[in-house]
Amino acid sequence: MDTARYEAAVVSPAVDDDPTAAVNRWVIGPMAALNRDILAGREPPDAFPAMVRHTVGPLLDAPERYGPRDSRQLLVLLGIVGAGLGRHFQERHPTHRATPERAFDVGVGAEPIGFLDYFRRLAEHSGTGHPHRDTYASLTRWNLPPSEAWWGGTRLAVLPGVFDDGALRTYTAAVDEVRFFELIKLSETFERAVNLAVGPLTEGGVDLLGAEALHRLGVAALLLEGMRKLNADFAALPPAEGLSAGHFMDVFRQFAVHWRPGDVPPSGALDPEALERDLVLGTEAPGFREHLHRMGPGLLPDERDRLAAVADAPGLTELVLQRCDPEDGLAQATQTQLRMLVGRFPVLAALHLVLQANARMSGVHLMLSKRYLFNPQRARDRSGFGDPGVVSNRRGTTGMDETALEHLTRVRQRHPLVALRALPTAELEALTGLAALRADAPGDLAATVGFDGAPALRRRPTADEQAGPVRPPGGTA
Repeated sequence: MDTARYEAAVVSPAVDDDPTAAVNRWVIGPMAALNRDILAGREPPDAFPAMVRHTVGPLLDAPERYGPRDSRQLLVLLGIVGAGLGRHFQERHPTHRATPERAFDVGVGAEPIGFLDYFRRLAEHSGTGHPHRDTYASLTRWNLPPSEAWWGGTRLAVLPGVFDDGALRTYTAAVDEVRFFELIKLSETFERAVNLAVGPLTEGGVDLLGAEALHRLGVAALLLEGMRKLNADFAALPPAEGLSAGHFMDVFRQFAVHWRPGDVPPSGALDPEALERDLVLGTEAPGFREHLHRMGPGLLPDERDRLAAVADAPGLTELVLQRCDPEDGLAQATQTQLRMLVGRFPVLAALHLVLQANARMSGVHLMLSKRYLFNPQRARDRSGFGDPGVVSNRRGTTGMDETALEHLTRVRQRHPLVALRALPTAELEALTGLAALRADAPGDLAATVGFDGAPALRRRPTADEQAGPVRPPGGTA
């Protein structure tokens, strides 16, 4: 192995007084190249732990000596490194999947100590409550640049990052991964803005029957529409410009391995804003609370606390129906009766528009899952290729399969205000003021969010991000 190629970006602490920056450069460049070479069969899997021990290990100080920012940055970096250690070990032999922790028998740091012990101490020292493995929060939210949601010149929401270099750390530096990471964080930014818009309606600080409630719900509906467009536009990109199913299944997902038996790998299903939205709107499916409990170990403590508080409170749909109290229920009402009801209580129409927008977004999410995962896997099963990866492509990394996602989508579509579909959408938008909001909104609602004010999914990838598609031997699209 030509080790110089995989050491090129590392500067020793004697020359560079910022070892965290040296680790960052290694992850962005040589580590991604090494992953590509291993997956292509140009280097053996054992090359990865050897380079971690030889190149990264000596750079690391004792975990307790890092400040808050460095600690968070190293959790991102070592999380990605750990994913490589775990994947390459488990791919060497099927029996390795039963003992995933053996992948981390690599000494790092000044002492040195085992990788898992080092990561545990770093996570605990960070004061963030970060799990003792890679997770969604560090891999996506902390990794990418800060993202913002704006409306009418006002910043509605911001998701911070922990790096200021404008770079994005990925497993192989393929543009597929860059675009997908960006999509996930921008989507979460939309979700954060939606939750901040509607959250006060469940907390008693806003009159549910007042003008502010209608305004907040109108903004939330348009934000969900923008999020849906962002995701639909992504799905419409040619594979060379967006994400290929082969890369998603054979490269990206295969890094979401277990570090210990039964732990929770990083996944978009751990997006706390998406989980909170279902709780706030009251659109959770049966079994959702149990799913939330299973996801708990993969969330940060403040995320778990926020979700627990929302879960203990009535959902917005329940609160609105309690205030409006339709005598005979919505399902039996005629169009005339529905018009009289929403004329008296416009908040019903406004909430209906939000629930409809949420259901349509859920439909796009299901479409993405089918396009990039479930449909290609069915084709593989029919062809006899099967599901040989260390991470199964027959279900999500948190255990949700296609049937569960279809059921969740149906629950969101059949919300308690679904009877209001009998009234024209334009009529409801005019009644609630959403039509006026739409007239003043950006022409492209997807552009409401971005990184540093720019819609990142439309920018050209940097040279580091333009690594060609990675195809493991035998992989198919």
